[in-house]
Amino acid sequence: MPSAIHVPSAPDRLKRLPLTRPDLRLLDAIGQCGDLAEAARRAGLRAPAAERRLDRLDQVTGLRLALRDARTARLSADGARVLVAVRRFFRQVDHAVQTEIYGRGTEALNAPRILDIATAEPLIEDLVEDAADTLGILLSVSHDTPLRVLRQLDGYRVDAAHTWGLAPLSHTVNRTVRAYDVLDDPLWVILPLGHPLAGRDTVSLSDLRDENWVSEAGPGGEVLVSQIYRSAGLTPPDRIQVAEASVARGMLRRGDAVGLGSPACPAVFAPSLVRRSLRERPRRVAGLLVDPAVVPAALALQLAALLTDRCLSRFTERHGDMLRDPWWADWLRGQRAELARRTEDAAHSLRTPPALPAESAQVDVEDLRLLRAVADHGSINRAAAVLSISQSALTRRIHRLELRLGARLLLRSSRGTELTAPTRQFLGRLAAFEAELQAAGLMGRGETVPPKEPGGSPQRRGHRAGVERPGRDGRGPARRAVAGRS
Repeated sequence: MPSAIHVPSAPDRLKRLPLTRPDLRLLDAIGQCGDLAEAARRAGLRAPAAERRLDRLDQVTGLRLALRDARTARLSADGARVLVAVRRFFRQVDHAVQTEIYGRGTEALNAPRILDIATAEPLIEDLVEDAADTLGILLSVSHDTPLRVLRQLDGYRVDAAHTWGLAPLSHTVNRTVRAYDVLDDPLWVILPLGHPLAGRDTVSLSDLRDENWVSEAGPGGEVLVSQIYRSAGLTPPDRIQVAEASVARGMLRRGDAVGLGSPACPAVFAPSLVRRSLRERPRRVAGLLVDPAVVPAALALQLAALLTDRCLSRFTERHGDMLRDPWWADWLRGQRAELARRTEDAAHSLRTPPALPAESAQVDVEDLRLLRAVADHGSINRAAAVLSISQSALTRRIHRLELRLGARLLLRSSRGTELTAPTRQFLGRLAAFEAELQAAGLMGRGETVPPKEPGGSPQRRGHRAGVERPGRDGRGPARRAVAGRS
């Protein structure tokens, strides 16, 4: 008989997994609509049952997942984090069922209905309707600096990030991601109209070293202007004010400093400003990072192509005068050729779209607990004793799971019953998924419960509708909105 998979106390850990799929549907519904009765209806519950379920989830996680009053409910910062992390866990489980039990390959993923994405550029707001129309996906967008965007991705608060960098973006996060190029993003300089160099078509960084500069910080905290100078072999300017993108645009508009712009940046328009090419041709790279366990390759390719197309269209509309420079005209032709190639790659990946099993065939927490018990204890008999059920009852329950999935999970012979090799491989991958939840602090957290009011009834999770208490770190959660059309 094959040896058991050695993952200590796995059945106990799975007992403490905070959310089941029905729990996930309830949190997802709250995140979408904010009305308690409507969220309960979408989750297939009555409002009182939904409230009781939320109370239970608060208790077992030790977190306040939703802020509620008599009629409304919305996710807290912890609730949004839990939703993303547990949604990822079940998508990883679905993926492992496809690759290990069905053997359909590593890209056997379907698209999420709502994609949580963080961005350092406001451009993506222009895409939410196109994404809903052409890709059939809703984008839940949060805006932040390049550094904090990647921290959101690294901390499993979002499943995708759109940002820029001077080095490969995938090297800046510690989780498994896949990177897709959006734009080779050359930089120009923005000068006041009366600047001594404004009359030139092209200027050199060396001629601008004594200027007052304003600069963004990159995804690693590096100062963009300083890095551009160093890459050109020059000493960085002495006067650089580091600011977020919106502040930098305001300073440029007022003429307080000179700064960098690019095709992927929001345009700064004012009669008092001019854009000039830089002789050194510095550039950065705009890209899209996605979690491949959540975002299928076909969807990521399409979304990256959509971002590229919008960047190039905006460049020609707003910076058409730059095309008088043959260098910029050649750059635009090269980018459009690359876009055509990537669009064809996306179309090819869609010709045989993968699909996950129907909802009735999905594996839930109790199913995982049963399978893991058999794997850990090496036989149906010993697993049944640990689970405090009869051997025949455990066999019947696994048999019903086999019927739902349409796949064999057990090998039955005169010598006994054991898990198939694909099932053991599936459970081996499950251990890694559980470890991610453990690292995110979402397993085994039932020791802390929300405080009680003096009368003993559960404390409400918010003061009034639309008012949210600060998170555990003393800061209010970032504002998020689901963009797109339902």
